[in-house]
Amino acid sequence: MHPSHFNPSGGRVVNCDDEPSCERVNCTVCLQEIPLDGAQSVDVQDYVQYFCGLDCLAVWRRQTRPPKTKNPL
Repeated sequence: MHPSHFNPSGGRVVNCDDEPSCERVNCTVCLQEIPLDGAQSVDVQDYVQYFCGLDCLAVWRRQTRPPKTKNPL
């Protein structure tokens, strides 16, 4: 199993592709609809991984990181 199938707490997240009744949400829709301030919530990260896919989760996580600031020194 790929290590990305685990949430930050170490719990297993089932992949939507493994569930016959699950319908994958387009990543563009996920990025528009899921608030970035939910990044600290394990439930929101699980939702993105399950319904939007691992690739979309990686994009979503990059968007939630604070911008790097230049060191003035």
